[in-house]
Amino acid sequence: MSSIVLDRRRTSNLRSGLLTIVLSAAAPFANAQFVDGDGTECCSSITPQHSAPTYYGASMFREDDPRAAAKFLIAEPLDPPATSKVLLETLEQQELENGPMSPVLAPTLENLGAAYLAEGRDREAIKAFSRGIHLSRVNGGLYTPSQTSMLEQLIATHVRNGNYAAADDQQAYLYRLKRFGQQHAGNEDLRAATLRYADWMRGVYLGDIDYQRFPRLVGISDLYDEAIDDIASNQSETSPELLSYLQGKVALAYLISVYPGERETGFRASTTQMAGFDVASEAQLRFWRLRDHNFRYGLQSLQHKERVISAMPESSAEDRANAHLAIADWYQWHRRYAPAIRIYKEAWAIMESEPDSESWYTKTFGEPLELPEETVFNPGAVPVGATKLAQVVIDFAVSRHGEAVDIDITTDATGEDAKSATNRAYKYLRSVRFRPKLQQGKVVVAENMHRTYKIRY
Repeated sequence: MSSIVLDRRRTSNLRSGLLTIVLSAAAPFANAQFVDGDGTECCSSITPQHSAPTYYGASMFREDDPRAAAKFLIAEPLDPPATSKVLLETLEQQELENGPMSPVLAPTLENLGAAYLAEGRDREAIKAFSRGIHLSRVNGGLYTPSQTSMLEQLIATHVRNGNYAAADDQQAYLYRLKRFGQQHAGNEDLRAATLRYADWMRGVYLGDIDYQRFPRLVGISDLYDEAIDDIASNQSETSPELLSYLQGKVALAYLISVYPGERETGFRASTTQMAGFDVASEAQLRFWRLRDHNFRYGLQSLQHKERVISAMPESSAEDRANAHLAIADWYQWHRRYAPAIRIYKEAWAIMESEPDSESWYTKTFGEPLELPEETVFNPGAVPVGATKLAQVVIDFAVSRHGEAVDIDITTDATGEDAKSATNRAYKYLRSVRFRPKLQQGKVVVAENMHRTYKIRY
């Protein structure tokens, strides 16, 4: 797939293995559980147990949640210098004077596409941008910067028209264009392009736009890993330029933690390929590793991020406390309550002697927060296939373990749709993990919660 960037250094190691993992129709093998370092049952080496899926962000979000503004980042329409009629006449004159493949036509085609968009003629705009891009490549090379603006406009037009497959192809090309000639992942333009492309793939994954499930996640991982390896090897393991990529790895870990699963019913290990079975792809093997060790990988990224922040001379106590807080949230997300509570208390202690500690305590622990504290699940951005949106008012409490209890849905439910919405809201809220409330550095039950949620189904 054009949009998946493979790390050849990692995949080559897989080829050299003696075992070939193949899919089997047999049920998964039973295997004993093992216990991780904090005494919490984690998973099986054959059939790992994963956290229950979250509904917050994916299917439920607070009406007043600022994270609900997250949307695809696409270019705004250009302001055309003239009407399409005038620009079309200009284009025809230029063709007569310079020929149909002249480079002077590309800027006019860009303006013509913008004019068509302003007039609501999207189909003609796509044709104009596409021709302008083609001429730019013919005259300036495949990765000429002159096509960048037209590519961005073409992508935005496809997105607004719901043609995500076409937009995806162009997004992959735009990333290759931005990457061309950039040798260092710390370059600001390349950083912006990488983060933007990873965010695009995340959005496509969440919306099930092309049903590329695990390959999307592997591709996102490759983008971040390549950048992190580049910066760490050329600068240091604590370079501030790592922060945005490490944060991306954390967001990816949250995505993988609620991966809905694959279609196969089991697998078998063999030293030879067996007739009648499909050999697992390298992307599948790599994803299984990401999935099976996701808790550890996410924790490593968070701890690495904390080390980078601690090594920065300008980092404040609040910066360090927030980095520590994110680690506690990761434990809380996985329902590992004992270490989560301990680390929440440590984050509280970091701020105790700071002059602005009270405002930070109120903002951070004054009331429970729906996790994750990310836009990773695109709260508010309705994915493909969600047809209904309902508003539900709920009274509840949040336990010391960050779970909703004593739930009372106060919205009147009349009619089958309303009853279905309230039933779903109850189910959704029960699955949400909250950062708990703290008072005087101690985790407490949060009583009398009253919030309005929107649910989509």
